[in-house]
Amino acid sequence: MWNFLVVFLAICSCVYGLTEEELKMEFTKLIMKCNKDGKVDMTELVQLQNYVVPTKQTTKCVLACAYKAAEVMNAKGEYDIDHAYKVAEMMKNGDEKRLVNAKKMADLCVKVNEQSVSDGEKGCDRAAMIFKCTVENAPKFGFKL
Repeated sequence: MWNFLVVFLAICSCVYGLTEEELKMEFTKLIMKCNKDGKVDMTELVQLQNYVVPTKQTTKCVLACAYKAAEVMNAKGEYDIDHAYKVAEMMKNGDEKRLVNAKKMADLCVKVNEQSVSDGEKGCDRAAMIFKCTVENAPKFGFKL
């Protein structure tokens, strides 16, 4: 579940050193914690798992909550490029091409910060943009979804 977490190259530094399966589980826990009020139903969560960009604001906000908890997004509701670079470095596993591609993808996806959003620092709209950028571009950089 939540295979797209791998695309973010283990976005949460607090889980550094875990396997991909463990990372997926950690992200699942974040999603569930962020959805503790149950506003997002299982159908929507399955849509995320199937790489469907969320359109419902509640789903976008759960995604933003998880991204902020994992430090993909900062407190301003923006994609955190500095953190993405640090994680890419940590997770390169001796593969310089993986590092280069992770940075290229981060450079591409950080452009979502230039887009106007309706919810400001809350970050829900931008979280959906980050998700979309990742889903559309990960395969181009050699990352599996």
